[in-house]
Amino acid sequence: MTTDRSQTGSGDLIEVADVDGADPDVREQVARSGADAEAATASLRDAVAALHQADDEAWRRYAVDLEEATRRFDTSVGLAAARLRAQRAASKEDLGSVLDEVVELWRSRADELRVRAHIGRMDARDVVSDTVEELDLASQRLGTVLGRLRSDVGGSLATMRAEVGRALDDAAAILDRPFHRS
Repeated sequence: MTTDRSQTGSGDLIEVADVDGADPDVREQVARSGADAEAATASLRDAVAALHQADDEAWRRYAVDLEEATRRFDTSVGLAAARLRAQRAASKEDLGSVLDEVVELWRSRADELRVRAHIGRMDARDVVSDTVEELDLASQRLGTVLGRLRSDVGGSLATMRAEVGRALDDAAAILDRPFHRS
């Protein structure tokens, strides 16, 4: 059974029905190409890792988008390959082997997500902690200026205004930063 790709959603493209009746050579080629696709996405992940280190915020955001697209592609290819291998299983043992591999893949992906979530929480804690520390220092600076202003030992009004302006600019820069590290 063939399906016109222009009329199918992305979820329909990985159905076993889409390969029923296909030439065995074509099905074999699709099954073998999974490793090639994984190698290509590994190269893409290396490039994305480099983008995460870019100075430009737009490139870092693009890296996150590419990472998500790559993950979705890997998942789709993995599911399609598993469906094809399950369809082609010659025995219950072969089918069990396919299912064991799929379960292991899903467990490793779940572990990867747990690690990423944990690292994300740690990064968020670090960013918030650093921001709070910087704001405390900025508050202390303003407190020092305020104390000098009240005791009338701070210098001229123009000097005090300039010092307050710099302290407020520093605080604004702290508060304007995104609360994530790239």
